[in-house]
Amino acid sequence: LAIAAATNGGITGAIFFGIREVVVSPVLRVTLRSSEHAQGASKPESSHAQPTWTQLRTRYLLDSAVSGAFTGAIINKWRKGRVMAGARTAALICALLQLGYNELGVMRVKYITRKIQETQPRPVAAPVPPTVPPEAQGAPKLTAFDRLLSIIGFRKLSDEEYLKTLKKQRDEALARIAVLEKEREKELASDHSTSSPSTLS
Repeated sequence: LAIAAATNGGITGAIFFGIREVVVSPVLRVTLRSSEHAQGASKPESSHAQPTWTQLRTRYLLDSAVSGAFTGAIINKWRKGRVMAGARTAALICALLQLGYNELGVMRVKYITRKIQETQPRPVAAPVPPTVPPEAQGAPKLTAFDRLLSIIGFRKLSDEEYLKTLKKQRDEALARIAVLEKEREKELASDHSTSSPSTLS
């Protein structure tokens, strides 16, 4: 029984793959060149376009269903059974088997892609500095003490304002010194004039 089953399986596989690779796939590749089948399942391997998940899942699906229908019809005809029933059953079984095989291939591709992504070093994003408004870039940063002084009425002077204040105080001091020197010269002149008559007498 095992030898008979193996022989029948070998004959069935030879008929199925012979029909699919020699007859069905070339005919579908020519007649459905502009359809999804030509873009996915029967697309030449020399193309560099990246297939989608749908194309991978439907790869050779139509080919296997049609080839399975022909194979089932031939085997049932050889066994003197119902040709259409054998064709429908074989087409359904071959389509389901091809779909399961394609799904396993998709799972394998996803697994390999995930492993490759895990092994690759992840790029470290550079920290983005916070954007500062143009009007706030030139303003000095206020500390908590400066804010407290501004609340009670005092304001912190900038460097330019502080220099202007110092220059103003220096000019006022120089002017005051000049006035004091003139007053002192007048006092010395008046003392000298009062002391001159007394020396003459």
